[in-house]
Amino acid sequence: MTSSKRPPAGVLDRGLWLLSQFSMERKKLPLKELASLSGLDKATALRLLKVLVDWGYLVKNADGSYSPGPSNLRLASIYRATSNTITRIEAPIARISERVGQTTAFFVRSGEERICLARDHAYQDFRYFIEVGGSVSLSEGGAAAQLLMAYSGEAGERHDETRGRGYYISRGERNRHFASVAMPLFESDGQFLGALTITGLAVDLPDDDLIGFVDIVRAEVAGAGLSLSR
Repeated sequence: MTSSKRPPAGVLDRGLWLLSQFSMERKKLPLKELASLSGLDKATALRLLKVLVDWGYLVKNADGSYSPGPSNLRLASIYRATSNTITRIEAPIARISERVGQTTAFFVRSGEERICLARDHAYQDFRYFIEVGGSVSLSEGGAAAQLLMAYSGEAGERHDETRGRGYYISRGERNRHFASVAMPLFESDGQFLGALTITGLAVDLPDDDLIGFVDIVRAEVAGAGLSLSR
């Protein structure tokens, strides 16, 4: 399967384009598949892959396939240590989870994927959640995906309704056993940051409970100088 987008022209852009082909579903990729996914010819892809391996952003495995290398982890650690948003949201997330008895997480949009930047780990009796650093395609749906698309300016009646409502409830979209509510998180100046979600077993969470969580979240994030509205 080839990418639906044409590869960029710049050399650095093409290297980053190759890195973007990796995901939680595609952790290891051979040269042939990387060339197909990226739209680059094999010779160009191979030259870029060698540079990325040399700098530690990719590792070449014994079977000839490639996977992300340790330099990505180094950058991720630096990002978490220097991100003002993560530093401020982690404590409210823990308090929210304690109050509602469910799992709370924070997602941002990166291209056509959502990435988990923070989440509470206290409630792990059942697990079907994305770990910190994990990503999922927006096309798979779910409360966070729908919320992120709506507040990233995507058009459509569903997104208009989400923006008007100020939250999105998902029931069984990604997994039939789970229900979630996602809310937009804003800086004090109105900048949209991402989606804060609360997720639990669908049988335990009627819509009224999920809607009630919105007020709890609003109160907790306000202490960090954040808001659920512009």
